Amino acid sequence: MSIWVQKYGGTSVGTPERIKQVAKRIAKTHESGKKLVVVVSAMGCTTDDLLKLAADISSKPEPREIDMLLTAGERISMALLSMALEDLGVHAISLTGSQSGIITDGSHRRAKIKKILGDRVRSSLDQGKVVIVAGFQGVSEAKEITTLGRGGSDTTAVALAAALGAEQCEIYTDVDGVYSTDPNLIASAKFYTNVSYDFMIEMSMRGAGVLHPRCVGLAKKYKVPVSVINSLKENREKKTVITENMEDVGIAGVTGDDEQVLVHIELARPTVFSALFDSMKDSNLQALSPIYFGKNVLFFTNQEGIPVLKKIVSKLQADGFIDSIKIQDEIVPVSIVSNTVAQGGEMVSKILSLLAENHIPVTVSMTSPLSLCVGVQRTKMKDALEILHAEINDRSR
Repeated sequence: MSIWVQKYGGTSVGTPERIKQVAKRIAKTHESGKKLVVVVSAMGCTTDDLLKLAADISSKPEPREIDMLLTAGERISMALLSMALEDLGVHAISLTGSQSGIITDGSHRRAKIKKILGDRVRSSLDQGKVVIVAGFQGVSEAKEITTLGRGGSDTTAVALAAALGAEQCEIYTDVDGVYSTDPNLIASAKFYTNVSYDFMIEMSMRGAGVLHPRCVGLAKKYKVPVSVINSLKENREKKTVITENMEDVGIAGVTGDDEQVLVHIELARPTVFSALFDSMKDSNLQALSPIYFGKNVLFFTNQEGIPVLKKIVSKLQADGFIDSIKIQDEIVPVSIVSNTVAQGGEMVSKILSLLAENHIPVTVSMTSPLSLCVGVQRTKMKDALEILHAEINDRSR
């Protein structure tokens, strides 16, 4: 009997009515003879509400206590969904990340999964139960509760699928799948039925909110087929399937990420780059599209991690490794993702000219084999998305 993993996001389980609808869908899949593991996020805005509650209580809450607080959201969802399934005559059991054997490193708020034991998950599946797992969370080897950061429930689902040898991993969310850009911002966004792991990783790194890059990276490493499906629609045929060995011919995307900010750090000497990036890596902080010149390094990073970055820089300044740091939160990244970006400088030149013609100053530009990223004013992000999306549409005709 094959194992399937399904993940339902916060919108999908946002109300009691939606939880009951999800339960009916799970029951139908279970009746088809599949062993099911279901990963759930917290209901609706629960995580944001809990963070606000913490801020009302403390001006500087400890990351450990934040993790203890936030993991309550997914535990509520998993228990309610398990109850809904039992009412439909489907035997189910809800398990926290730690009960599922999801072992992480010790980083709070952005932990990485090190391994999944999964003994209790397998045992429950063998008993014919649907296993409901709280997403976004795990436990460190020091027995501390941890959370996985942005996209944590997606990462939980793919990691479980890999550990259990699942045939399929379905991500149910509030969008139809993968588009060439955010369809909520750009009406002409193209829908893609199939994309490769590499394209999706690059899109996710550059701000596409459909999946987190860590989740897609795991899927690629363990060759887990991932489907993105809109849980709020009855039509389950419309979906994006993410697999390997796709050439992505004619596939291109444009992304913007207003949660990223530009960081400019001046090092004491050019030879100490590794001290900065090793410290960031140890804290699971991402440095997106770093560029170097002399003693200077520029990169984008998520503004949520800025307090941790400031602590790292402060220590490195005290050790004589860093001279200064400048955080430009008014500058955000806008990127084109395409396998033709690196083919000569024509596209780069064209894009920079287009933005200049439309009075959108570019603060910084970075290229990689699959993308061109430019830094623009936060207030100009949507304008830049529209212009660049129109350009990739013209090129694909």
